[in-house]
Amino acid sequence: MVTTDKFDDLLTKLGTGWWNVMFIFATGYWQMHIVSNSLSIAFVAPALNHTCVPANNGYPLTSTTFNPSGSNTTTVNNCRYYTNDTEEGGFEEKACSDWIYDNSTYTLTLTSQYDLVCSREYIRATYQSLYMFGTFVGAPINGLTSDRFGRKTTLSLGVLTYFFIAISSSWLTSLPAILTFRFILGFIHPAILQTGYILALEVCEPKYRSILGVLTSLPWAIGTMIWGGVAYLIRDWRWLQLAVNIPGLLIVPILVFLDESPRWLIVRGRFEKATKTLDKVARWNHVTLPPQEELHSLMHAIRQEANMGKSGVEKQVKRAYREKVTHFLLHLLILFRTHKLRIITCILCLKFFLMALIFYGLALNAVNFSADPFLYMVLSGVVEVPAYVVLAPIVARCGRKWPIIILYFISGVVIVAVAFIPSDMKVLVLVLAQIGRICISAAYAILYLYCVELYPTEVRIQGLGYCTFLSRIGSMISPFITELLGPVYRSAPSLVFGLGALVAGLATLPLPETLNRKLPDTIADLENNGAEKQEAEGEEAMEDEESELAKLRA
Repeated sequence: MVTTDKFDDLLTKLGTGWWNVMFIFATGYWQMHIVSNSLSIAFVAPALNHTCVPANNGYPLTSTTFNPSGSNTTTVNNCRYYTNDTEEGGFEEKACSDWIYDNSTYTLTLTSQYDLVCSREYIRATYQSLYMFGTFVGAPINGLTSDRFGRKTTLSLGVLTYFFIAISSSWLTSLPAILTFRFILGFIHPAILQTGYILALEVCEPKYRSILGVLTSLPWAIGTMIWGGVAYLIRDWRWLQLAVNIPGLLIVPILVFLDESPRWLIVRGRFEKATKTLDKVARWNHVTLPPQEELHSLMHAIRQEANMGKSGVEKQVKRAYREKVTHFLLHLLILFRTHKLRIITCILCLKFFLMALIFYGLALNAVNFSADPFLYMVLSGVVEVPAYVVLAPIVARCGRKWPIIILYFISGVVIVAVAFIPSDMKVLVLVLAQIGRICISAAYAILYLYCVELYPTEVRIQGLGYCTFLSRIGSMISPFITELLGPVYRSAPSLVFGLGALVAGLATLPLPETLNRKLPDTIADLENNGAEKQEAEGEEAMEDEESELAKLRA
């Protein structure tokens, strides 16, 4: 008996109504409001033009490049200067400690307030990377807590804590404290993004899951547009932080009406609460539940398969180890317990790493792709909206595997092309960058849906947590590529991101297609689906062979 089919059939009977819409709206709203913190460096700690102010008796340090044509170029070193204030009366080179900043674009930023230039330039990239490092640490922990304590509990605590920390950071006056809060925000980030995404999909009617899996990326695109627009209006980083984070608390009261995922409740054996939740769904959606006996039989079957999937690992843990730390570590390895899970986990982790590297790299590389950072940010959100709208029916009809491969390759080709286009062709660079951005954003949306459909319910959050854990390594590296490597070697970011997209496309080939397949609830479901497919393919091959033999006889 394939229990996951029956549960999806149950969701089909329950239909889609206000109960489902409530989940989609709430999770999408909060996801929209975490964009500003995810891409905070763009306007809170941007690169600024700065001029060194030498100390007493100091002189600017300049260098001249001689060209054969006679058009010599003189540049000023804004990090060091000359001084003749020495006992010998000679010149000495010193590091600059005071600067005048170009405030024509921004009124106050972390860059100007804490002098994040020259020898302290790396702190800007660190500011962004600390957020990603927080998600790196928090993603697997979020996976474990969501699978153990529930999706709603994790989401609720995440929302309340996240926006409280984000608003509080506006009043901080210490740079170490600001950096610490950045890490904490990143640590909580997966509780909103991952858990909210999983919760919305697990309560979704199967026929809408493909469309919802893609359209749930729309809040991110809308949030990107809002982030660029609000930053254009507010140029002081403290007021900007307040303006974009306070609205995140406006629909906190809706947490009272949100329910726990019925799938999770059943897998955890909480049948009574699952029944009450399903009764509520039936009332809100104006449908009738199946008889209690049939409903309880379904719940027990799913629960039994979940226990069978875990029994091997749990017995091994109890028999060989008693310490809690060891139990925790072995529980982490459940995603590598079977052959199919190992393949899925390894490939998805690589893909998430490359996707985060490219996605955040393109989002933060406005300096090389556009002269106007606000326009670039708004356009980045604008172009994503039609991409998701067009992509949704394509994914629903053509599946996940080949659309994502095609998007990877298109993105890789156009981004690599940017590396070889002269820097003065700004319009062409901007157009190609936005095409790459559209494709990689659309591929990212499919990847989340793909990941959710590949992993069974009992390890779905944990699997997504693993993938996000690896993706944050990519997102931690991307600021250093754009902010430190980009100004030195202009073509380097485009080459790194473009080649990464091509590798991600090739890595997708071994994965199976998940279109029109039911969500697996247990590891046993995952293995059985593969066995059923092989058996069906074997039967089809035998039928073809018999047909050929019949033709030969004729």
